Amino acid sequence: MSLGELLRTWRRRALLTQEQLAERAGLNVRTVRRLENDGLLRPRTTSVLLLARALDLDEAERAALNTAARSAAGAPVAGTDTGGPVVADPRPWTVPRQLPADVAAPGVREREAAFVTARGTQPVVFVTGMAGTGKTVLAVHAAHRLAPLFPDGQLFVDLHGHAQGAAPVEPGDALARVLRTLGVPAEHVPWHLDDRAALYRSVLAGRRLLIVLDDAAGEHQLDPLLPATPGCRVIVTSRHRLTCPGDARILSLDTLPLTEAVALFVRTAGCDPDAPPDALAEIVRRCGLLPLAIRLAAARLQAHPSWNACHLLDRLTTDRLAELVAGHQSVTGALNRSYERLPPDQRRAYRLLGSAPHPSFTLGTAAALLNTTVDRASRLLDPLLDAHLLQEPSPGRYRLHDLVHAHASTLRPPHGVRPSVRVRCRTASLT
Repeated sequence: MSLGELLRTWRRRALLTQEQLAERAGLNVRTVRRLENDGLLRPRTTSVLLLARALDLDEAERAALNTAARSAAGAPVAGTDTGGPVVADPRPWTVPRQLPADVAAPGVREREAAFVTARGTQPVVFVTGMAGTGKTVLAVHAAHRLAPLFPDGQLFVDLHGHAQGAAPVEPGDALARVLRTLGVPAEHVPWHLDDRAALYRSVLAGRRLLIVLDDAAGEHQLDPLLPATPGCRVIVTSRHRLTCPGDARILSLDTLPLTEAVALFVRTAGCDPDAPPDALAEIVRRCGLLPLAIRLAAARLQAHPSWNACHLLDRLTTDRLAELVAGHQSVTGALNRSYERLPPDQRRAYRLLGSAPHPSFTLGTAAALLNTTVDRASRLLDPLLDAHLLQEPSPGRYRLHDLVHAHASTLRPPHGVRPSVRVRCRTASLT
């Protein structure tokens, strides 16, 4: 019998439709149809092994399937003799240990870490917030706490949603890398995205794996990377408010409370314990209570042994964004990457909002700044809210974080803005 005839016979014996067999095997239904119709001249080893497992074939039947598949391909499929059984595990496994180092400061974000690591809850947690709130640090810290509960390994996938000089990772590319990490030979990774996602779900079935998906740009990156069976846990970080699957939990990170912000600065900078408390509090306020800015300010202090906290505070009082730089990291760079991911009309709105003399304003003020109607202004502001570049403390009232407002105000006005618009913006009420 041909490969297609064997598959049809055993599928019908199992009382399965082609769709049900494809789902059980973790394959695309088109693959099953083509195999049954003998339309694949070179069936993949991985596909044949997955089907053997899904159909619960015994050793003799696996051997017959192997022979038929080899005959269809004109070469051995499973690397066995003609009469040998196909008993290989279709889910080769390499235990990954990919978590970056845990750099979280003790006593900082403990409530948030408890939320992410809570047991007996939904298997997917989304951690969102503006650039610099410490989403990745929190996710990695929580993952280290959870790691002992997941003996099959921990994956860390950087999706480059806002990476400098790099486009967001395509989900098919991310799946290919993950599958190779988990032990699937490169030649056995399917070409089609749906087939890669199906194989990924099959490989994870029955495993206990912790997966961190960092810096997601959108739902299109995430859907193929979410496991379909219980046993795995997923932590997602993103600067965007994303539509979460099923009953996933969402944690929106804000800036730090003052006491935690001071503790982070003191620990990171190695400050003199006798430093004036008022100066330390004012430093972190000048950093907008933003973890990234606080770490950068601490790095500046460490890099200049002759400075003290008061000297750093004086420098932060003049040009904060120019001071909040250390090596390749800066607050300006982080916000630039959020800004550059916006479409043109949103970039223009962001720049114009930066011209407001105060970071808090009403919807009416925003409409005047944007030279448009209130309804149109509301629609323009929604994506900025989703990107965590704008806050809405109460209905109809908006606020730019202090550092975001400073960043937006440094950007050039868009070409073609009429002087009359700028005059109207300057005279608009900001109450």
